[in-house]
Amino acid sequence: MGAYFHQDMFDLYDDEFAAVDAFVASDPERARALPNEVARVLHENSTEDELEALLRGFGLAFSTGGVTYREWLTQIADHVRAST
Repeated sequence: MGAYFHQDMFDLYDDEFAAVDAFVASDPERARALPNEVARVLHENSTEDELEALLRGFGLAFSTGGVTYREWLTQIADHVRAST
């Protein structure tokens, strides 16, 4: 996560979905596994505080734009699913 969603992300990509597209293009095999991984993370971390701690630990270094972490992760998973 830190490789794509870091503090300089917006210098490299227009938004988080452009960063996701770069990930899908660079590693389609791992990208196909991402929606299932997101589902597992959401199942194992039921609160926003747990999700925030986990994502910050993974290197997430920007705001999710006013949506919850659960909503944001679901949007990312849906975007990857549609792209693969």
